[in-house]
Amino acid sequence: MVTLLLSGFLVSAAFEPIGIWYFAVVGYALFFRGVRRSARPILFSTAFGAIVNGIVLHWSSKYVGALPWLLLTGLQAAFYAPVGLIFKRTRSLSWVVLALLVCEEIRTRFPFGGFGWTRIAFSQVESPYLPLVSFGGVLLLSFATLLTALAFTRFSFRKIVLLLISLLLVALVPGTADDVGQIKLAAIQGNTPSVGLEFNARARAVFNLHLETTRRLVKQRYDAIVWPENSIDIDPRHYPEVATSIKNLVHDLETPLIAGVVLTENGSPANASVLYAKSGAVESTYIKRYLTPFGEYMPFRAMAQFLSPYAKSVVDFKAGADLKTHKVASYAIAPIICYEVINDGLVRQAAENSSALIVQTNSATFAHTPESAQQLAITRIRAIEHDREILSVSTVGISAFINNNGVVKSQSAENVSMLLTGDLKMSAYRTVADRLGGVAPLLVLLASLIIAIRDNRRRLTA
Repeated sequence: MVTLLLSGFLVSAAFEPIGIWYFAVVGYALFFRGVRRSARPILFSTAFGAIVNGIVLHWSSKYVGALPWLLLTGLQAAFYAPVGLIFKRTRSLSWVVLALLVCEEIRTRFPFGGFGWTRIAFSQVESPYLPLVSFGGVLLLSFATLLTALAFTRFSFRKIVLLLISLLLVALVPGTADDVGQIKLAAIQGNTPSVGLEFNARARAVFNLHLETTRRLVKQRYDAIVWPENSIDIDPRHYPEVATSIKNLVHDLETPLIAGVVLTENGSPANASVLYAKSGAVESTYIKRYLTPFGEYMPFRAMAQFLSPYAKSVVDFKAGADLKTHKVASYAIAPIICYEVINDGLVRQAAENSSALIVQTNSATFAHTPESAQQLAITRIRAIEHDREILSVSTVGISAFINNNGVVKSQSAENVSMLLTGDLKMSAYRTVADRLGGVAPLLVLLASLIIAIRDNRRRLTA
């Protein structure tokens, strides 16, 4: 029991807000020892998954209550049961590593489009292994973390020396951005009049806060002003006074505006990123494609409404079909809207079709929790994976400018109205991970399989 609790707590502490990367290595090393010694490896593994996900995702309970959080935790923990089953059948920790990686890939895709928030790699934003994501994506970073933990369970001087050398070599890998110019942006964190689920009911107030903050703080021209997701929570096409306010703003400041807007598409709401030109005309619109289950649409609605009264307030959004980029100072800038940042393929497509990325997010639903810090860590990893500089802008924070090495150049405090300015360097470089695309995780799984088979043969011939 002590091993179970300690391993789960250590791995969860590798994620933000504690964010000590090597706790994941130690935690998984303890997990490997624990599952090997447990008389019930399936139960041990499942309980471990419940502890890690329950702690890391506890922020999801703040405004909707404990039951949805417990259900989410239970669903994520279920993906750890096969890991214990694999060990029970093989008695090999190398096969456990493979099982963890396979289950991690599955839960990023299934059910409801997947939920990969607690992937091992997302706890490794300060790890010396971090540059590996530019070669093999997120799964390669998870693999390296697990292999390091496995090495500690098979302690030998030779293995530890090799490990330290590999850490040094990976840490020395530089960023490789193909600098082709830069743009100067002004990010507006307008804050909200309230946090939690109620803020949507005060959409006009949120818009006014971002409008007032922009007019008060923006004193010079930029290539674009960027507002976060949900900063305009009412469709300007149906509210002439809102459309007029936007037109007057961009005209007076002589600067385009990229804003998070909730549009009405065929009677359904759509979460969009809209570029308003200096004239006030809509120049480009991207509609969010990877919708948040139970937040932007409600699977099993009848059951969900029985379990939580908040389910009745969720209106099903319309998903977008295609990637659309914004043209800023002649450069293509791809918007990523909040939850989309955890989708490997979507972020990769956005990076391949743009010179920099903008993540527009709304953290007001989970204000005063670790959610925003965890999302920032994921965004930093994406910057390295695709060698793109990123502006992440939130309604309530944390907003940040991030370079292609995942370093936060500047960031905001939380729950304040403020202006954050900075440059984004443009890049046309494609990382190895981008060139491999969907093949990268398959190669990682193949490498893990080879190690597992080789380890199995060694044990049989020993």
